Amino acid sequence: MPSSIQTFLDRHNLDGFLFVGDSFSDADMYYLSHFLAGDRFAFLAQEKSTLLVSSMEKRRAEKESIADRIISTSQYQIRKKLKVSENSEEAYGRVLADLLRDRGIRNLGVPFRFPAGLYQHLVKDFAVAVIESPASRSRVVKTQEELLAIEMAQRACERAMRQAIRLISSSQIQGEMLYRDGQPLTSERVRSAIELSLLEDGCESTDTIVAGGFQAADPHARGTGPLSANSPIVIDIFPRSKSSRYFADMTRTVLKGEAPFEVQEIYEAVCLAQVEGLRALRAGVSGREVHSRVSEVFRDLGFSETEGRGFTHSTGHGVGLDVHEAPSLGEAGEILPENCVVTVEPGLYYPEIGGVRMEDMAVAKKGGCQNLTQFEKNLVV
Repeated sequence: MPSSIQTFLDRHNLDGFLFVGDSFSDADMYYLSHFLAGDRFAFLAQEKSTLLVSSMEKRRAEKESIADRIISTSQYQIRKKLKVSENSEEAYGRVLADLLRDRGIRNLGVPFRFPAGLYQHLVKDFAVAVIESPASRSRVVKTQEELLAIEMAQRACERAMRQAIRLISSSQIQGEMLYRDGQPLTSERVRSAIELSLLEDGCESTDTIVAGGFQAADPHARGTGPLSANSPIVIDIFPRSKSSRYFADMTRTVLKGEAPFEVQEIYEAVCLAQVEGLRALRAGVSGREVHSRVSEVFRDLGFSETEGRGFTHSTGHGVGLDVHEAPSLGEAGEILPENCVVTVEPGLYYPEIGGVRMEDMAVAKKGGCQNLTQFEKNLVV
């Protein structure tokens, strides 16, 4: 990474690039530093990188981080600066300014999400350019270690999906609803089973989707309440490994009971569109081309998109330290490099029917793709 950082800095006429924040919420900071912290710290990217942490975190940072230098704020007299400053933000800004001067910084780059208050402080003494993070492009191409981490998260994802589908398939139909142990089977109960399975596999998950019936017509509806029989249930699981921090992502649509003819038609169309999307996916093709091919399949089958109906989203997105990251399989999709990981997740949505989505995760390779998803596809369970 150091050589690519220096190339980035040279291209933009910068002496360094500064991140300030926590690495739980900022994947770029974790990617560059390998230091996981919920409290704010600073990372200065140069040919030799510098990590600035509180004195409390210095020893841990020295053990865990891959930064070349680990410096504590106490080395820049943070307590003294706190006494003479109007507030803690000003004191921290003074610490950062001293660090930047020591590292020979005149022209500084910061990411778009850089704290505005600190920007106002630093811009007084440095030429500060707000530009795209140098990690954003580097994160697109995955190393073998990263691919393995994503695969391991995917296996956990599949085990959780199996628990969810077993719960649905073993339910009983009473009237128009699904029951389990004499109680209505709800989205919340299925989601709890998924999250428990993920926890046992060392993963965490937020906003898992278990949306049945008309709720499934909204692609991002989490789903609430009792699940209906004879109606599609969209299950979208996107866990993150607590140890590696890498995500996986998979969606299946299932139905308990008898599938209405229109649901079968939609399901078959989505499956065919996904097959064609995966067939089109390879290194060197653009994400836009993959998306266009999927959209073409839907149009050819008579499922043209209209406002709020049909295929209403992009075909897919990158997966890594963020569940949604570059590259995109959509209208603005760029050329896909070898070893990027993307989802292929076509779907069709109709308010009077519900929705169907099918999502696999694959690695772009020369001449094709490697599908990381091993889970079967069955509508009726």
